[in-house]
Order: sequence, then C-alpha cells, then structure tokens
Amino acid sequence: MHLDPADGRQPPGPATARFPDLLRDGRAPLTVTLGLGIALHAMDVFLVATVMPSVVADIGGVAFYAWVSMLYMVGSIVGAASSGPLRTAYGPRRAYVLAGALFLIGSLGCAVAPRMEVLLATRTLQGFGGGLIVAQSMALVSELYTPELRKLMLASISSMWATAALVGPALGGLFAEIGFWRGAFGVNVPIIALFSVLAARHLPEDTRSATRQPFPLDRIGLLGAGVLCVAAAGQLPGTALRLGVLALAMLLVSSAFALDRRHSVRVFPRRAASLRSPVGVAYGLFVTSSILHTSITVFVPLLMQQVYGLRPLYAGYFASLLAAGWTAGSLLTARWHGVAERRAILGGPLLILVTTALLLASVGRSGALPIGALLVMLGLGVGTLSIHLIAFTMHHASAGEESITAGSIPTVRTLGIAFGSALAGVIANLAGLSAHVDTGVVLQAVGAVYAASLVVAGLQSVLAWRLLRLAPASAAEATTRAQP
Repeated sequence: MHLDPADGRQPPGPATARFPDLLRDGRAPLTVTLGLGIALHAMDVFLVATVMPSVVADIGGVAFYAWVSMLYMVGSIVGAASSGPLRTAYGPRRAYVLAGALFLIGSLGCAVAPRMEVLLATRTLQGFGGGLIVAQSMALVSELYTPELRKLMLASISSMWATAALVGPALGGLFAEIGFWRGAFGVNVPIIALFSVLAARHLPEDTRSATRQPFPLDRIGLLGAGVLCVAAAGQLPGTALRLGVLALAMLLVSSAFALDRRHSVRVFPRRAASLRSPVGVAYGLFVTSSILHTSITVFVPLLMQQVYGLRPLYAGYFASLLAAGWTAGSLLTARWHGVAERRAILGGPLLILVTTALLLASVGRSGALPIGALLVMLGLGVGTLSIHLIAFTMHHASAGEESITAGSIPTVRTLGIAFGSALAGVIANLAGLSAHVDTGVVLQAVGAVYAASLVVAGLQSVLAWRLLRLAPASAAEATTRAQP
C-alpha cells in the first residue's frame, strides 16, 4: 500500500524524486504528521536532560537523577516492541492516536509531578508513548511511501534528530534559566494535540485482525526486564556485579527473541536474530551502529571539559557534532539507489572504522577542533549507512512481515544504545574512571572505550560485507523500480 497520486500519475522515479515530492500529490498531511511524531520524541530526549538539575533542586530525588532518562528509555523500548501487536489489534490509525494520547498523558503528568516518584512513573508512560510513535512511524514509512520516496522521508526524519540535538538543550536551558522546568514538559502539549488531530484525520482507514490475538505479554515482559537490568547496571557498585547484571540482561533479551520465534503473533520478524537472513544481519548492523555512536559520544562532554578545558555548554554541543554529520550523510545520499546503495552500505561502516581508529589515535594528542571534525566524519558514516540500511531492510522483509520488520527497527536500535552506554561505562570504570577524575584518568578511560569501539567497528564492517553477500545485486537494483 503506497500513497500514490489521486489523479493516476506515476510517483516520481529514483532519478527524479526530490524532497518537495514528500509534500505533493496528497502526501503533505502524512509527511507533516510523521515528522511531528518523530520531533516530539527527539526533542523530549534532549530537552529534559538539560532541565534535570532544576528538577531535583525543586522536588528532590537526586538519588534517582539518572533514572528519569533510563526509565524513559525502558518505556520507549517496550513501547516500540508493543507497536506491532497494538497495530494488529486496533489498526494503524487508532494505534497511532493512542500513542499520542499516552505521550500526552505522560507529558502532563511530568509537568505537574509533585514528587520524584510521580515523575518517574509518568516519565515511563511518556517513554512508552514515544516508543509507540517512533516504531509506528517507521512502519508507516514502509507502507505508505514508494521506495524512491522512502529514503527522502528517512533523511527528513534524520534531520529532525539533528535539529532536536541543537534546539533541545537551548530550549531546556531557557526554561531552567527562568526557573520553570515544568514548561519543558508542558511545551509538548500543543504539539501533541496537533499531531493527534492530524493522525486521526489523515492516516489510512483502520484494518484490524479478524480474530482477536492475545497480547505478547511474556515476550514484552522479558524484553522490558532485560532493558531494566541494563539501566540498573550502571548504578550498581563493583565491576563484577555490573557485568553479571549485563549478562543477565543479554540472557533475558535473547530469551525474548527465542520465545518470539515460536509464536504465530510475533513482536519481531521470524528471522530477526539469524545471520543467514538479510533482515537478521541488518538488525545486527543496527545494534553495532548504535553501540558505536553511543559509546563514542557518551564521554565527549567529559573529555572536552576535563582535557580540553571547554565550558559545559560548548562541551555538550561537541557531542551533537555527530548528529550533524549523521544528518548531512543522510541528506547527501538520500537519492542513491541500486549499486550506489550497496556502496553506501559497505562504505558507511568502512568510514566509521577509519574514523574510529583516527579518534583513538588523536585523543589527547590533537586539539579539540580535529576531534570535532572526526566526530562529524563519524556522523557522515553513520548517516550514510543508516538511511540505506533502513530502506534495504524494509525492501528485504519477508512477505507479510513488512510492517513488523520496519516497526522493530527502533526497538533494535535503542537496545544497541542501552547496551552501548552500559558497556562503555563498565570499560571506563575498568580503565580507572571512578570517583577520582583527572586529565590522565579521563584520557585512559576514553582511550579504552575507543579501543573497544574499534573492535565493534571492525565487526560492523564484516556484517556489512555479509549482508551484501546474502542479498544479490539484482535485489538491490530492484529497489530502483517503483512498486505498482
């Protein structure tokens, strides 16, 4: 099902498709709705982190400072994983509006929270709604846009994240400056209202399953428990205990995937964890990519402040340079198809591998500006890979699993972010980063994290090569033809 022109004209082909085509031939309301949904989730991630010092100063609960973000992440992963079953039960329109309603309730709850306990609960609900929105947005991109327009839409979505990375901290800082942190949550409300109205009016008619299917509570529960273990690992004392909890998390997540394969109503595609399947290898690439960009950027603010002497504001924006490069890579290559797409899938990881090696060699030996340039280069590699890998994965989904394959991508990527952040913390602590922080310790810890990242980058390049071996060139060329 694609949203084609009502007058019978053919949609633009790969050589003629342009970004303005996303707003033509009746696509404008859908494009705006999906863009708003992604912007809501992305902006909230960056905005809330900035106001958290003001939050704990007002309502207390500093011991749970990190849990505000961690529970949002847990909620978003569980929400994204729940999107397929909810779409099956209620249809895409109702499920999308439901996601907006949950995000709205969560935002209002956060804005009026009198205590940290209330904030944590409503922040989890907000994350659940945000995960539902993002996962369903990916499914709708797969369903409603032709292959030629998908990459343009995916590039537009990528630009939403880069914009949020730049605007979110500034807006959050403004609310913190005027002493009104609750406004950081309340500012979402009119945007969510507009999003919900547009979704209710312009999304396709709902098509629900003829038979009522049970909600996969067992697999969602295992997945949620696994992610909660990842979140808790960073707060536990002792490296051995952290590694044990991370191992338990991997076991729980693996069990969720294994159990899912045996059910007729699945949360993930049937071969999501198979390295013999293009979709399974692509999911592996999503995980490694998320681990890489998370582990590399998580200590950038500390590195820039402690080693290079930058002020916190500038140090924070250094971390967003990767997001800027990511968006640039997506926008610059959005019209690549066929053979060029395959080169992007292989070239992106190679650029990431080379840049990670250069970062490892440059930290502490060069100035801040060369490090910033390398972060932009890394983002170019991630963006070049990401947009084409998503489109490639959508194209190679098994018959009948197109929506669930696309909708599961955010879940898999966020799992990679969660594990990447936790593993980077463990490696940094093993390298000496604990209560004592000085220039030498920070350099040693960041060097250890980047060395581990280089290993992951090498694995990613092998997976990219494996993916192209599994998917013949003729299949890639087929993506240049519009579907009927």
